[in-house]
Amino acid sequence: MQRSVNGNQGTAGGTRSDRFSRIVMQRPRLVVTVCFIGAMLLLIVVGLRQLYNMTRNDLHSRQRDLEVRAVGVDALIEAERRRLMFLRNFAEHQLGAYEQPSPAEQSAVMKALAASTQPVWQVPGALDGPNVYGTNAAGLSGLEGFQRDAATLPADIALARAISPLVQISQHADAVQSTVAFISSNGLFVIAPENQGRTVPDLLRRFSTMNYYRGQLPARNPGRDVLWTPVYTGLKTGESISTLSAPVYVGNHFRGAVVMDITQSRLLSLQLASGDADDADDDEQSAVEFGLLNNNGHVVYFRNGTLTEQRPAAFSLDLLRLAQTSADQWMQNVSGYVEHHGKYLLYQRVGQTHWMLLAPTDNAELTLAAARRVFSSPVIAAWLVLILLLMGTLRIVTSIFGHYVEASERLELLARSDPLTGLANRRRFEEAFAEGLERAQRAEGSERTDGSSSNAEHNADTPARMAVLMLDIDFFKRVNDRYGHAAGDRVLTIFSQLLSANLRSVDLPARVGGEEFAALLPNADLATAAAVAERVRSAVEGHAHGTSAPADSADAIAFTVSIGVAASPEDGPARYEALMQVADRRLYVAKESGRNRVVHDGLQTH
Repeated sequence: MQRSVNGNQGTAGGTRSDRFSRIVMQRPRLVVTVCFIGAMLLLIVVGLRQLYNMTRNDLHSRQRDLEVRAVGVDALIEAERRRLMFLRNFAEHQLGAYEQPSPAEQSAVMKALAASTQPVWQVPGALDGPNVYGTNAAGLSGLEGFQRDAATLPADIALARAISPLVQISQHADAVQSTVAFISSNGLFVIAPENQGRTVPDLLRRFSTMNYYRGQLPARNPGRDVLWTPVYTGLKTGESISTLSAPVYVGNHFRGAVVMDITQSRLLSLQLASGDADDADDDEQSAVEFGLLNNNGHVVYFRNGTLTEQRPAAFSLDLLRLAQTSADQWMQNVSGYVEHHGKYLLYQRVGQTHWMLLAPTDNAELTLAAARRVFSSPVIAAWLVLILLLMGTLRIVTSIFGHYVEASERLELLARSDPLTGLANRRRFEEAFAEGLERAQRAEGSERTDGSSSNAEHNADTPARMAVLMLDIDFFKRVNDRYGHAAGDRVLTIFSQLLSANLRSVDLPARVGGEEFAALLPNADLATAAAVAERVRSAVEGHAHGTSAPADSADAIAFTVSIGVAASPEDGPARYEALMQVADRRLYVAKESGRNRVVHDGLQTH
């Protein structure tokens, strides 16, 4: 009866196959149409997937473009820093070389000294530079960082006059004018532009509270470094400002500071001068838009060469609110993007400043740009033809390759594992060692981010942290001779289970010989490896005592194991042959010392 059922099933299968053949022969157009529809569906699916990948690539490309913009802005800031350093070097040279001024200079200094007892006084700068302003000793009372020193006051006045035209030149150095100043600890200063909208005492009180001056005092800046101030609001325009400042010293005597404002509008306008307007002209259909966010959450925008406080429509209001509340965190992240309802906001920190460049986009813009590239390419026609051709042979190819893949996977499994224990074999063990070494070296390299040649040499000389165990079942031949080879195979299986159970989750056990086993312990030092080995040895020794198997079964056979341990860097560089030889020698020592023990670094544990 069973034979009859199977026969009927075979007949039914043959009937279905014959029916399909008849359909192919009788209705070829239908078959071709079905194949065409299938090819078109495949084309659509693959095309949509490719379109999605292209939108992701375009998003990352925009992120890289933003990074390039940030580098350009950072380069502009570095130029400002070099200008500031020139002013500081000039000031220190003038103060260090001050001895006897010219008669004209002496006359101007004497007039200033005579006026310096007044609450507010001023003296013209040299070469029609901005005026030098100051106050008397009483006006400096209670102002941190300011103290009248009669001995150095003449030199400070002479310096302020001499640096005055340089301050004015620095302030007019480019199209967007910033504030530049020299502030003396003697209570005088020269600033460009001069009209700051406050009185001299008010300005000195403000200087004493601002980090660009107070932060340069010797107690706060013993290294005499150039400092960025946190973002603050300017006196005249109310725009957010960050200031570069540098201390001025003569020997170990603090004499003041030179300061230079950097505003958001200044950075964007200078960036515009580097070619953004040309970029906008190349594609009249797309607007060049980005913004500059400071860590206080204030944003200014740039659109086709125009600076504006008004938010362009491309900037999502929800994402901008997120940007303003997450500014500090984004500064730490350096770069990235956020998404909300299909709209994206990309951000990139400008060097080590308090500024963050922003650029908007959305899914519609990304998809449209990707679609234009796809459908303007002639490759799409060849792609369609190729899919139509492949569909005709898809069934045969799938069947053939399905068998090949299945056979290949079986062969791969046999080639990389031990059939008795299921552990890795020697070949797989060597491959895993090489892979683990590569991961360890890559992790070591990623901890150093400056990429200098000295770090590269250090990485090459620093051994990776890896350990290996060599394990051999004691008196295994006696097990085979006394209980038979079937029992011996069972002992090998039990040992492999004990070994796997007592290693760490990242470790790899392997059978490398008859009763010889090995274990790879990535990122383990010698002490850790020895502790793992002792855990394995103890588990093997206690196996027979903890089993509930009958006394005459193979599961109840008592056996022990000897283990040799080697680790890098303690035993040298992480080279496979070298570490295995060290572990093998220590395994030999364990055997010679009485077996059932772990030997590592000349020491043994029982």
